[in-house]
Amino acid sequence: MRARDEAALETPVTSMIDIVFQLIIFFVVTAAIDRDVVDESVRLAQAKYVTAEEKHDPRTVTVNVTDTGDINIALQPLNLVQLQQILAATREQSGDSVPIVIRADGTTIYRYVDGVTQAVGKAGMYRVKLSAVATGDGRKARR
Repeated sequence: MRARDEAALETPVTSMIDIVFQLIIFFVVTAAIDRDVVDESVRLAQAKYVTAEEKHDPRTVTVNVTDTGDINIALQPLNLVQLQQILAATREQSGDSVPIVIRADGTTIYRYVDGVTQAVGKAGMYRVKLSAVATGDGRKARR
């Protein structure tokens, strides 16, 4: 009778190990998805007189514009018509107050950025921000 009691008290460790591995895989995948939203090939322009944004709205749509004018969202290439359609669908689903962040390369010709801002406007979105690297402390320089 004593041998049965000891056998009944053992905890199955293999299923716990499986769960731990699944959690590790889950966190690795979700971390990779969050990182992929930003196109690392885009080198942002520098801004001296701004402060870095402290609050981040989770609904934010980030539009990347490369120096050659290529557009992507979450590394998915788009043209201006597709961008406008995606933003219009976003407006229908979440409203017109969803923040749009345009990340343009510092060497991008402005007409490419202007095309993106026009597509955002045609889609009915109005909260648009241009992203830059904050290099100063947010105060104007004194002369």
